Amino acid sequence: MKLLLVCIDGLRLDMALPEVLQHDPGFAQPDHPADPRFVRGVGEGQPVPEHPAPALDHTLPTDRAPHDLAPTLARLVAGDERSEGTIIPMWMTPPTDSAPGWTTILTGATHEQCNVWWNEFVGHDLARHPDILSRVFFANPSARTLAAATWDAFVSPYGPGPIIQQRVDQQRTGQHKLFGPDLGAGIDRADEQVSSWAAWHLLHEGPDAAVVYFEGVDHAGHSSGAESTQYQQAIGHVDELTRHLVKAVAERHEQLGEQWLVAVTTDHGHKPEGGHGEDEVEVRRSFLAAHHIGGALPESLRRTAPIRSHEVTGLLLSAIGAHSGHMDSADVGVLRDIEPIGPTRKAGFEW
Repeated sequence: MKLLLVCIDGLRLDMALPEVLQHDPGFAQPDHPADPRFVRGVGEGQPVPEHPAPALDHTLPTDRAPHDLAPTLARLVAGDERSEGTIIPMWMTPPTDSAPGWTTILTGATHEQCNVWWNEFVGHDLARHPDILSRVFFANPSARTLAAATWDAFVSPYGPGPIIQQRVDQQRTGQHKLFGPDLGAGIDRADEQVSSWAAWHLLHEGPDAAVVYFEGVDHAGHSSGAESTQYQQAIGHVDELTRHLVKAVAERHEQLGEQWLVAVTTDHGHKPEGGHGEDEVEVRRSFLAAHHIGGALPESLRRTAPIRSHEVTGLLLSAIGAHSGHMDSADVGVLRDIEPIGPTRKAGFEW
C-alpha cells in the first residue's frame, strides 16, 4: 500500500468538522497533562494556573452547515461503500508550536528525544530520528518518496531543520523528490504551488510515500484569529488543495489498481484571537484522519482511543507494511555528554 500524508498547519477540527466532536468523547479533553513550563501564564510573571478544560462548543462560528468548510476532509473521514475512512483523536504535547509538533508527528520521537522545542530547531537531534519517508526507504531501498511543503523547515537544506531528511543520493537518482515554493506572492499562492507540483508527481509518478504540507490555515490564524472569516476561508482553500491530491491518487487506484492510504493531520489549533504554543484545549486538540481508497482500513488504524503525536509515524508505517530492520546496538550513535532537557522559560534567557 502507498501513503499520502497531508499536513495542514494550525487547523481547528471543531471548525473544520464540528460534528465529529459531537460523536467522539475522545476529542473533549486532553488525555495527558501539560508540562508546567508550557501552560497558560508561565513566562509572563504569573503563577501556574489551575484550569479545567472548557466545555465543548459545537456551534459553528457562522451560519455554515457541517461539511461546508472542509468537504474533502469530511468525505475522507466518512468513507463510502468502496473506501473506508476514520478519524482518531490526537492530543498534542505542549509546547504546541509547529516545529516540535511536526517533528514528533513525522519522526515518531518525543520532544525530549529529538530535542526540538521551538521553531528555531536549536540543538535538534533529527539525524538520529529519521522522518517517515526515510523510514519507508530504509524498509525498502527501492521505494520512491516525495515531499512538498510551504514551510522551509520541512524540506529546505538552508532553513531550520529540515524535518524531512535530504537523502541527496536518492535525489540524484530520482527516488526522493523535494519541493519548496516561491513565497514572493504570498502563502496562499505558495500553497497552490505545493498542491500543483505534488498532484502532478502523485498522478504521473505514483511515489510509494509522500508528505505534503500546507501553511495557509496557520497563517490566517496568526493574522486574523481563529474566529475570523479569513480563517474559515483558509480552511476551505486548503481543503480544496487537498482534494487535488486525493483526486490524483484516486486516479492511480482507478486506472492502475494501486492501493493508497490517505492520511490528514494537524500540529495544533489556534486561539480565538490567534496564536498557539501552550495548553489550551482548542490548541492541543488534533486528529489523525485516514482513508483507504478502494478498501478497508488496516487493523492498526482501527482504534478509537486517543493517540499522541509521536505515535502517528508508527501507526502509518504499520498500516502500509513498512517494517525496517532492528539494529541491536544500543550504544551506537548515542550522545552521552549532553542531556536534552528543553527550555527553562526563564525571562532572563529572552533577548
